[in-house]
Parts: sequence; C-alpha cells; structure tokens
Amino acid sequence: MRKSPKKVVVVGSGPVGMEVARQLTERGESVKMVDDINADVEEARTRGFAVEQINLQDDDALKRVGIGGGVDILFALLDNDASNVFLLISARAIAPDLLIVSISGVRDTIVRLYAAGATKVIDPYRISGYKVYEHMNRSLIAETMDRTVFGRVDLDIAEIHIQEDSYIHGKYLDELSLNERYNLIVLGVVDREYGDNLIFATDPRRHKLDGGDILVVIGPEEAFAQFEHDLHAGLDIPGDEDA
Repeated sequence: MRKSPKKVVVVGSGPVGMEVARQLTERGESVKMVDDINADVEEARTRGFAVEQINLQDDDALKRVGIGGGVDILFALLDNDASNVFLLISARAIAPDLLIVSISGVRDTIVRLYAAGATKVIDPYRISGYKVYEHMNRSLIAETMDRTVFGRVDLDIAEIHIQEDSYIHGKYLDELSLNERYNLIVLGVVDREYGDNLIFATDPRRHKLDGGDILVVIGPEEAFAQFEHDLHAGLDIPGDEDA
C-alpha cells in the first residue's frame, strides 16, 4: 500500500526546479511550484508547469503556500545563491522543523546555506577536479535530491578506483546494477581511454571499465564501504543480466 503523498514546495522554476517538480509529480507527491521571477514563471508555464508567482520576501506569502502549515519538504532551487540563503532564513523562522533541501556548487555558499537552516545541501564538488556541477545532468540532480529526501538524508558522492584484479574490470558501465544491492546510484566513470573527464552514465556510448578507471557513485557512506569491501574480496557484483 502506497504511503500518503508528501506535500512539497519547490521554490525556483528554472531548469533544475522544473526537473525536480516533474520527477516528484511523476512519483505521486503533491507538488506546489513557486517563484518570484516573472520570466522564469512564464517559461515554466509554457512548458506545462503550474507555477504561482509570489513575493518570496513576504512571510505571509510563504505561509499561504503551506510553509509552516502542513508542507513536508521545501526545495530551495533559486538560481541566485543569496536568494536561497534568504529564503532558508525566512522558512526556518516560520517552520523550525521543516525539511529543507538546496544545492550549490560554491563551498562558501554551502556553509551559509547550512547556517541558514538547510537540512541537506547537495554538494556536487565532492568529486574534486571533475567539475561535476557544471556538467551534471539536471535529471541526475533531481534524482539525487529525490533519494536524499525520500530515501536517506546522508547521501554523499564517492570515487571508487578500479583495480585490474577487480571483478568489475572488463564490465561495461551500463551492465552495473548497484542500486538494489548497495543503494548506490552510478553517476559515471573517469574512463582513462578518453582522458580525465567524467563521463556520465547517461552517455549513449558504452564504456568498458578497466584498471585505473574511476567509478563515481552516489549513496550512503556505509554503502561505499560495503561495495569496496566486496570488490576487494572478489565477490560477484551482479549486472543487469543477472537481475
């Protein structure tokens, strides 16, 4: 039996906000989308989204959309980091126990977002050197947030260095099926045959995993440890063909 839908407010109708709202709506959650920038609101509406334009600096307006009055989760996804910080301060003052999720690729801003009251800030720069934030597929951001909020709130990003004696040496990236066994999302791979750039799992080309490559995954900390333990122990990691 399905649980009652979560009441979610997505603040920000830019590309990331639209993708988050779309995915959460598809999974059956009750989503309200708001913004204060007219151009973004109109663009989202032309794409079929129901967006309400409100004054985000008005506490009464925030209360009218449900903050402090039954909303379970707030996604702060404005394009401007300072605006997200201000929103978090206001929302936290109205609803001290509200679950608030945001995203930023700037480390100083991440600190400010937590200080302002964020429950979780997705930090794509956990993978140093690969500029994940600039290249991250919007749907992946949405999926990461979705799993962070509706699955576990302790998701992180990790690099798994592939050894030549590893079981997954020689496997193709699209053959890995780590979600069910480890609760890990495969973000992509640094395939040494193509250089040092991160290649996302959504890339249409097939990528064979070789010794020296780096597998990049998202998941809870304990899952990283279990996955690496199994790799070093030589355990069989199932692929899609085994599912």
